[in-house]
Amino acid sequence: MKNSEIKNQFEEIKSLLKKGDNKLLNFVEAAKYLSISHSQLYKYTSQRKIPFHKPAGKYLYFFRHELDLWIKRNDECRLTNGEEKSEDGSQESEEETEPP
Repeated sequence: MKNSEIKNQFEEIKSLLKKGDNKLLNFVEAAKYLSISHSQLYKYTSQRKIPFHKPAGKYLYFFRHELDLWIKRNDECRLTNGEEKSEDGSQESEEETEPP
């Protein structure tokens, strides 16, 4: 394969991946994608804690890449606030508490 062919294929793959990142999700799909309840997602949107779009003033829509950035940003905030993920995925605090 020539370098130009490889470069063209790479650019095509890159554009396809970029299109997948811009996928628009409705409310139900976003809740499923985030693995949270509908009420929790509604709470995040009403408190403006999560990026969303309401183009017609009625239905909520979410871009997958914005949700990914939101997850990453919130995960980084949690880790900088003294919480760490344990090996099983649960959250643990760095501070040890004394027994009563």
